[in-house]
Amino acid sequence: MEMNTGAILTAMMLGVLLTAIASWAVSGLYRRRMLALMRRAPPPSDAHATAVPRAGDITADRPRARLDLDANRRAGWRYLAAVSALSLLIGVTQSVLALLFVYGDDMLSLGRALTLGAVYAWPMALTWGLLRRWSWLRTLGAIGLYLLVMLALVTWRSISPQPLASSLTWLGGLVLIPVTVTLLIGASGRIRAVAPYLLPIFLLLAGSSVIALQIMVSGVNDPPRWLIALVTTAGAWPAIVLLALAPWLLLAWPAWVIARALARAYRAKRFSDLWYLLAAYWFVVLAATLLPSLQGAGLIALTQFIPWLWIPLAGWALRGWLAPQGVPPTLLVLRVFQQDAGVQTLFDRVVERWRLSGNTVLIAGTDLLSRTLDPDDLFTFLNGRLADRFVASAAQVDERLRDFDFAPDPDGRYRVNECYCFDSTWQQALAALVGQADVVLMDLRGFREKNRGCRHELGVLAAAPHLQRVVLLFDGTTERALAEADVAAAPPGRFVWVDAARLDQRRVREITAALLGP
Repeated sequence: MEMNTGAILTAMMLGVLLTAIASWAVSGLYRRRMLALMRRAPPPSDAHATAVPRAGDITADRPRARLDLDANRRAGWRYLAAVSALSLLIGVTQSVLALLFVYGDDMLSLGRALTLGAVYAWPMALTWGLLRRWSWLRTLGAIGLYLLVMLALVTWRSISPQPLASSLTWLGGLVLIPVTVTLLIGASGRIRAVAPYLLPIFLLLAGSSVIALQIMVSGVNDPPRWLIALVTTAGAWPAIVLLALAPWLLLAWPAWVIARALARAYRAKRFSDLWYLLAAYWFVVLAATLLPSLQGAGLIALTQFIPWLWIPLAGWALRGWLAPQGVPPTLLVLRVFQQDAGVQTLFDRVVERWRLSGNTVLIAGTDLLSRTLDPDDLFTFLNGRLADRFVASAAQVDERLRDFDFAPDPDGRYRVNECYCFDSTWQQALAALVGQADVVLMDLRGFREKNRGCRHELGVLAAAPHLQRVVLLFDGTTERALAEADVAAAPPGRFVWVDAARLDQRRVREITAALLGP
């Protein structure tokens, strides 16, 4: 059976493009809505009036968490080994199926299956970038280096010499579409948190549009009367657009139901955010790989999708091995607002590593939207219920904190919990969050006397009786003397200052050691 791979490729790229456009728009609307809500000051209600929680009240009966830098490093290497082995398993399985059903079973041999499997496992480099939160430039460099190693392996294992240009073209064909897709839906900080969750919706809608147009083209020699009437009345191009969008009326609701089911599954801890990204990117990789095979081998080439099933199976099987041990510490992240790029880099390089050891809590802001927004947040916003997340009175603080999710995900990583606050309630929320925290990371780069909110936070941190450690980051723009004066009454040794003018690998290790070390 001959497949129209051009139509399939068109549907995929159209779905990705629509996802990127929609994600850009949704992200901007989400940001504006967040800013509008944060600036709102709801009138006080006598019914909800209560004393502001004191830092430490919530931790009174909680066991003391253990800070273990070595355990964090072991967890990081364990996770890296797990996802790397998963990539190899998918690649080898895909190569065996390709040799059996696409190239012919006479091509199957152990050496050939392992060599081709190593090549097919190239998304391992992409996985490293996702796990370590590398920049896209560094991730692309890792993919390029991996492919160079594979080029040497293929050249060495080849039975007959192959022209270099031919090998490069083949390897480039494997990565071109997947890398393009991942760049479109993940390279921009504005859409990286939204696009992966909208991608299934728009792939479904785009596929329906392409199918509708294919049906219309197949009947062009004997068009039905209604189609002739539509073209005559509306014109050719309007008719094409109407036919392309008509299936959306039928599929919009099922697509929305699927998306909401995705959000519920995330809330129920069926998967983690990182595991979802791995599944999404591997789906694109496998789809791009099988497209050339469909033209020649037909539907049997769809067996190339079977290796994708290793992802949910591995997620289930690895739960025990990746599960953290002991009482997880809680990290409170505070920062000078309006320093988006700096705090995002800090989140990528430090907080993501912390998530292997414990929970993270913070006051929500638009600066970390691309790092903290999850499916539950996204569809709460699309349902018009984002305001329900905000703390409107001091009485609601404990209620919000009880909703925090402090259990590890199936992959052993802990989630980031945010407290959404109005300008009139953030101080109450801060006191409660300090009460939850064992360790605090406060980014004071750019701190000035005018940052009164940060000065209030420093005073609360200095007075809290239970905090094990507070790590303060500074640079040349920080008015450090002023900050030191604000924390002068703190117990000796509580505050650790780290120069974070440059967040290179050495500095990241120093910050991580300050948070988790003895």
